[in-house]
Amino acid sequence: MFRSLQPIVMLVLLGLTSVGVSADDRFQTTKQGSYYRDLKTGAGETVEMGHVVTIHFVGWLDDDGAKGREIYNSHREGRPVSFVVGTDRLMPGWSDGVIGMKPGGKRMLRLPPALGYGSRRAPGAIPQDSGLMFLIDLLAVEQ
Repeated sequence: MFRSLQPIVMLVLLGLTSVGVSADDRFQTTKQGSYYRDLKTGAGETVEMGHVVTIHFVGWLDDDGAKGREIYNSHREGRPVSFVVGTDRLMPGWSDGVIGMKPGGKRMLRLPPALGYGSRRAPGAIPQDSGLMFLIDLLAVEQ
């Protein structure tokens, strides 16, 4: 009996149940307004502005604090993503949301619309003014 409850207990402990993840006391807030919660602390060099990071991620539409429709999964695609932290070519919330992570770390990130796509939209994937959620696995950091 207890063995069958183990996966459910793990989901509750991680706060990843289907009832959602809210921007409450379980999350910290960055200066820019992203919400994050470390699920696993990595080791090594800490991500700072200007570093090149390589991540795997899963992204969802934020449905009032719950994971909505999945919009991308780099694990499934088999391709991690690399970017320079602080560049203007990506969502501001991504740069904001990975600062302070270390390789091997895992972080849940919630972005309000202004730190995601804002009033823009990605046809067929992201409606305008959508909040977004990401589960980020930091694979590597380079200066």
